[in-house]
Amino acid sequence: MQSDDVLAFLENHPDFLTHHADRFGLKPGSHDRVVVSLVDRQLLELKDKNRQQEARLAQLLRHGEANDLIQLRSHKLALALVRASTPEALLQVLPAALSEQFGLDRSALRLWHPAAEVLAAPAYTARLDIRSLARNLSAPYCGPYANDEVLSWFPPMPVLQSFSQLALRDDRGEAFGILVLASEDPERFTFDMHTHYLAQIGDLIAAAWLRILDRA
Repeated sequence: MQSDDVLAFLENHPDFLTHHADRFGLKPGSHDRVVVSLVDRQLLELKDKNRQQEARLAQLLRHGEANDLIQLRSHKLALALVRASTPEALLQVLPAALSEQFGLDRSALRLWHPAAEVLAAPAYTARLDIRSLARNLSAPYCGPYANDEVLSWFPPMPVLQSFSQLALRDDRGEAFGILVLASEDPERFTFDMHTHYLAQIGDLIAAAWLRILDRA
């Protein structure tokens, strides 16, 4: 049977869809004589698909705008790091740039590069547990946990609810430092968040420090 035959049958039997409305998912009208035609039903389905596509497109646009903003902020962070030519300047610029660009007012840096004890004494640490912590970070950690030593790097108040821990690595992949970002907001750093941009930020900061430490 061809589509023309179906249409001809429906024209000759106008009550057919009314009698079989439940089977075809159609709803009779208020007078039990009007039903949604096949064409109207297809239009409704098409409109529904269009709404779904528009919602997905709007979501993609929002994600794209958010990614563009992160890239812009990362670019400004990179510029600030490049302009810092001394360890003292870098120690000041890094927390300021993280606060200005990303609203991260709680950050702590620790280094154990051979030159850091002299050139970056305020950030130097000799603790083996911290070195081990950074060495085991194959990707930035995000979540509510931090060990007691890391917590001691921050004031006791306000109470910090989430953390991101980034290992700083040299060209051989060896960790020579760790950056910890913290927030009072428990949703700022969560287990399920993507860490791609955090990893890139860690690479930027590591490169900035190596530029100064390796030439000592």
